[in-house]
Amino acid sequence: ILNQVATSTPGAITIIGSGLAGYTVIREIRKLDKAIPITLITKVPGYFYSKPMLSTALASKKEAVQLISTPSDGMASQLDINIMAETEVHAIHVATQQIDTDKGSISYGKLVLALGADQIRLPIQGSAAGEVLTVNDLEDYKNFRQQIQGKKRVAILGAGLIGCEF
Repeated sequence: ILNQVATSTPGAITIIGSGLAGYTVIREIRKLDKAIPITLITKVPGYFYSKPMLSTALASKKEAVQLISTPSDGMASQLDINIMAETEVHAIHVATQQIDTDKGSISYGKLVLALGADQIRLPIQGSAAGEVLTVNDLEDYKNFRQQIQGKKRVAILGAGLIGCEF
């Protein structure tokens, strides 16, 4: 855990986001430079999984943990990177090349934002509006599976791939 400002090697790369885009960028960088220091900051545990598998996991009766193909320590080792897992980014200061996180501040040389996309949240009202779930990543899927356990009916809003296949 970072309690103070961590310094970055000039030219070092920091990537925010551990989805397919984040890991693909890292793999491409590694093809060009095997030694450049890379830090990955992610709000999730940093494991690798195939997001398209979310849409078929429910029908296949797969738990979230079964979709993980490589744990974060395996990704760190495989790609020779430092992973700051379960870390929230609060601010990016471009002028000073600093990133404020819930685990402290770090400096960066080059920054890549690989944040992915969030769903559009509909302005739903009513007594159950707070219980509407979205499924956009593995953590959401895990929560969804827990919430529908024992339920006989589930309403799906949205015609995206995940919603249609659920």
